[in-house]
Amino acid sequence: MIPKPIPKPKKKKALGYYKEKAWDMFSKYIRTRDCLATTGTIDEGVCVTCGQRFSFKELQAGHAIGQRNNSILFDEELVNAQCGGCNFYRNGEYAKYSVWFIKRYGLKRWEEKVELSKELRKYSKNDLIEIREEYKEKLETLMSNI
Repeated sequence: MIPKPIPKPKKKKALGYYKEKAWDMFSKYIRTRDCLATTGTIDEGVCVTCGQRFSFKELQAGHAIGQRNNSILFDEELVNAQCGGCNFYRNGEYAKYSVWFIKRYGLKRWEEKVELSKELRKYSKNDLIEIREEYKEKLETLMSNI
Protein backbone atom coordinates (compact mmCIF):
# COMPACT_ATOMS: atom_id res chain seq x y z
CA MET A 1 0.00 0.00 0.00
CA ILE A 2 1.36 3.38 -1.06
CA PRO A 3 0.96 6.08 1.59
CA LYS A 4 -0.88 9.22 0.56
CA PRO A 5 1.34 12.25 0.22
CA ILE A 6 0.99 14.77 2.99
CA PRO A 7 -0.51 17.95 1.58
CA LYS A 8 1.67 21.00 1.83
CA PRO A 9 0.19 23.72 4.03
CA LYS A 10 -1.08 26.70 2.10
CA LYS A 11 1.24 29.65 2.23
CA LYS A 12 -0.20 32.55 4.15
CA LYS A 13 -0.37 35.67 2.08
CA ALA A 14 1.56 38.61 3.46
CA LEU A 15 -0.31 41.70 4.61
CA GLY A 16 1.23 43.54 1.65
CA TYR A 17 -0.76 41.33 -0.72
CA TYR A 18 -4.05 42.52 0.82
CA LYS A 19 -2.89 46.12 0.92
CA GLU A 20 -2.02 45.96 -2.79
CA LYS A 21 -5.42 44.46 -3.65
CA ALA A 22 -7.22 47.14 -1.61
CA TRP A 23 -5.12 49.90 -3.20
CA ASP A 24 -5.74 48.59 -6.73
CA MET A 25 -9.51 48.71 -6.24
CA PHE A 26 -9.38 52.10 -4.48
CA SER A 27 -7.23 53.52 -7.30
CA LYS A 28 -9.64 52.26 -9.98
CA TYR A 29 -12.53 53.82 -8.11
CA ILE A 30 -10.75 57.20 -7.70
CA ARG A 31 -9.67 57.38 -11.34
CA THR A 32 -13.12 56.34 -12.61
CA ARG A 33 -14.85 58.82 -10.30
CA ASP A 34 -12.61 61.64 -11.47
CA CYS A 35 -12.82 60.73 -15.17
CA LEU A 36 -16.60 60.84 -14.95
CA ALA A 37 -16.51 64.11 -13.00
CA THR A 38 -14.09 65.89 -15.35
CA THR A 39 -14.92 64.53 -18.82
CA GLY A 40 -18.15 62.59 -18.40
CA THR A 41 -16.46 59.43 -19.71
CA ILE A 42 -14.56 56.54 -18.17
CA ASP A 43 -11.90 56.68 -20.88
CA GLU A 44 -10.30 60.04 -20.09
CA GLY A 45 -9.90 62.37 -17.17
CA VAL A 46 -8.26 65.64 -16.19
CA CYS A 47 -5.20 65.73 -13.93
CA VAL A 48 -5.98 67.52 -10.69
CA THR A 49 -2.69 69.45 -10.73
CA CYS A 50 -1.82 70.28 -14.36
CA GLY A 51 -5.36 70.35 -15.76
CA GLN A 52 -4.52 68.35 -18.88
CA ARG A 53 -6.56 65.44 -20.26
CA PHE A 54 -5.15 61.93 -20.08
CA SER A 55 -6.41 58.45 -20.82
CA PHE A 56 -7.61 56.40 -17.86
CA LYS A 57 -4.47 54.23 -18.07
CA GLU A 58 -2.20 57.29 -17.90
CA LEU A 59 -3.86 58.55 -14.73
CA GLN A 60 -2.77 57.59 -11.22
CA ALA A 61 -4.42 58.01 -7.85
CA GLY A 62 -2.24 60.75 -6.40
CA HIS A 63 -2.14 61.98 -2.82
CA ALA A 64 -2.35 65.67 -1.93
CA ILE A 65 -0.08 65.08 1.06
CA GLY A 66 3.11 63.10 0.64
CA GLN A 67 4.33 60.04 2.46
CA ARG A 68 1.14 58.02 1.88
CA ASN A 69 0.82 57.50 5.62
CA ASN A 70 -1.60 54.72 6.35
CA SER A 71 -3.94 57.21 8.03
CA ILE A 72 -4.52 58.96 4.68
CA LEU A 73 -3.81 56.11 2.27
CA PHE A 74 -7.48 55.52 1.42
CA ASP A 75 -8.75 59.09 1.90
CA GLU A 76 -11.16 59.95 -0.93
CA GLU A 77 -10.71 63.70 -0.50
CA LEU A 78 -6.90 63.60 -0.47
CA VAL A 79 -6.57 61.18 -3.39
CA ASN A 80 -7.49 62.27 -6.89
CA ALA A 81 -6.68 61.49 -10.51
CA GLN A 82 -3.25 62.78 -11.36
CA CYS A 83 -1.08 62.22 -14.41
CA GLY A 84 2.14 60.28 -14.03
CA GLY A 85 4.15 63.40 -14.82
CA CYS A 86 2.71 65.32 -11.88
CA ASN A 87 2.41 62.41 -9.48
CA PHE A 88 5.70 60.68 -10.14
CA TYR A 89 8.14 62.83 -12.10
CA ARG A 90 7.21 66.09 -10.38
CA ASN A 91 6.85 64.42 -6.96
CA GLY A 92 3.13 65.00 -6.54
CA GLU A 93 3.07 68.73 -7.29
CA TYR A 94 2.05 69.22 -3.65
CA ALA A 95 2.02 73.02 -3.80
CA LYS A 96 -0.47 73.04 -6.71
CA TYR A 97 -2.40 70.17 -5.18
CA SER A 98 -2.80 71.94 -1.83
CA VAL A 99 -4.10 75.09 -3.56
CA TRP A 100 -6.66 72.97 -5.45
CA PHE A 101 -7.70 71.20 -2.24
CA ILE A 102 -8.12 74.42 -0.27
CA LYS A 103 -10.22 75.99 -3.06
CA ARG A 104 -12.43 72.91 -3.11
CA TYR A 105 -12.75 72.03 0.58
CA GLY A 106 -11.46 75.07 2.48
CA LEU A 107 -8.43 75.85 4.64
CA LYS A 108 -9.94 74.33 7.79
CA ARG A 109 -10.40 70.97 6.06
CA TRP A 110 -6.83 71.13 4.72
CA GLU A 111 -5.50 71.75 8.22
CA GLU A 112 -7.52 68.78 9.51
CA LYS A 113 -6.04 66.54 6.80
CA VAL A 114 -2.52 67.72 7.56
CA GLU A 115 -3.04 66.74 11.21
CA LEU A 116 -4.56 63.41 10.17
CA SER A 117 -1.55 62.70 7.95
CA LYS A 118 0.68 62.71 11.04
CA GLU A 119 -1.13 59.72 12.49
CA LEU A 120 -0.03 56.22 11.65
CA ARG A 121 -2.63 53.55 11.12
CA LYS A 122 -2.01 49.86 10.90
CA TYR A 123 -4.48 47.90 8.81
CA SER A 124 -5.30 44.30 9.51
CA LYS A 125 -5.91 41.74 6.80
CA ASN A 126 -9.65 42.00 7.49
CA ASP A 127 -9.54 45.83 7.30
CA LEU A 128 -7.92 45.62 3.88
CA ILE A 129 -10.37 43.00 2.63
CA GLU A 130 -13.26 45.22 3.76
CA ILE A 131 -11.72 48.27 2.08
CA ARG A 132 -11.32 46.35 -1.17
CA GLU A 133 -14.94 45.19 -1.04
CA GLU A 134 -16.19 48.70 -0.21
CA TYR A 135 -14.46 50.20 -3.25
CA LYS A 136 -15.45 47.32 -5.47
CA GLU A 137 -19.08 48.10 -4.61
CA LYS A 138 -18.56 51.85 -5.09
CA LEU A 139 -16.96 51.22 -8.49
CA GLU A 140 -19.82 48.93 -9.53
CA THR A 141 -22.30 51.62 -8.50
CA LEU A 142 -20.46 54.25 -10.55
CA MET A 143 -20.38 51.96 -13.56
CA SER A 144 -24.06 51.06 -13.27
CA ASN A 145 -25.02 54.76 -13.40
CA ILE A 146 -23.32 55.37 -16.75
